[in-house]
Amino acid sequence: AGGAYVPLDPDYPIERLAYMLQDSGVELLLTQSHLLGDLPSADGVCTVAMDMLHLDSWPVSAPGLHLSGDNLAYVIYTSGSTGQPKGVGNTHAALAERLQWMQDTYGLDESDVLMQKAPISF
Repeated sequence: AGGAYVPLDPDYPIERLAYMLQDSGVELLLTQSHLLGDLPSADGVCTVAMDMLHLDSWPVSAPGLHLSGDNLAYVIYTSGSTGQPKGVGNTHAALAERLQWMQDTYGLDESDVLMQKAPISF
């Protein structure tokens, strides 16, 4: 899609979420309407409640972007050794390599189901 994502845990303190939004330079915040009250408002950030959209009328074809493995896929925030969260960027190539390693190591196929044991924002 040409953009990177920053997973945000709505259970985090509002100050931490505000810092993560500001520090990462997020311009578009995708969420669900029931979480709107738990998320900070930030200057320059457009917030969209995905459950309020009618996506069936949107194009289903790819947007024609030319991306490479070096493009940023996501930013994960660590706890930070100073107590201030630190954003770590990960590329599409690094993500693909991690998924390939998991498939090779665990012999995963389309019938497997995995459990997410850590928060999506960690």
